[in-house]
Amino acid sequence: MSNGPSKEDLEFYWQNSRQYFDELAEHYQQADPEYYRTYIKPFYDNPFRSTGKKNPTSVKSGAKFIVIAVLFLVAAGAGAVFFLISKSTDTVEKKFEEKINKMVNPPEEKKSEEKVNETANEEDTKDLSDEDKYIIGAKYISEKKYDKAVYYLKRIPPTSKRYEEAQQLIKSVKYLKKYNK
Repeated sequence: MSNGPSKEDLEFYWQNSRQYFDELAEHYQQADPEYYRTYIKPFYDNPFRSTGKKNPTSVKSGAKFIVIAVLFLVAAGAGAVFFLISKSTDTVEKKFEEKINKMVNPPEEKKSEEKVNETANEEDTKDLSDEDKYIIGAKYISEKKYDKAVYYLKRIPPTSKRYEEAQQLIKSVKYLKKYNK
């Protein structure tokens, strides 16, 4: 490997005298390929460093434009997806709140002091997901309505991902009832 310009000199030529840099590149590509690969080729291989002038081995100057265009399209797509997801989340939340309100606060004519097991049946919970049953059960625990809480928590099947947590809450209810908490 011969003694060529230093890295700092090459950087200066790349920035200020591109024609001279290209001439050096052609010379060292022929005369000292190892020096060329080590010091000069990295300038041409970096598409973000390219100034768009012709060079013997670099990626075309359009690479920078393509990268910027792709980044813009990705950002626009992410914005559109975020907008669509936020719209659909609002409607899902409203439907979920309505379901909970119907289950927790039934219409006045249905309210009575009867036991939970007599008024509630499988039809009350068949439209609810396991996640809904778990949330309603936890809500009843916080309101100290333990019988209602156990009713909903027991309707979570063993195949559900919330089953173990529901069983733990049922055990907690037994403790809370025992110590009047």
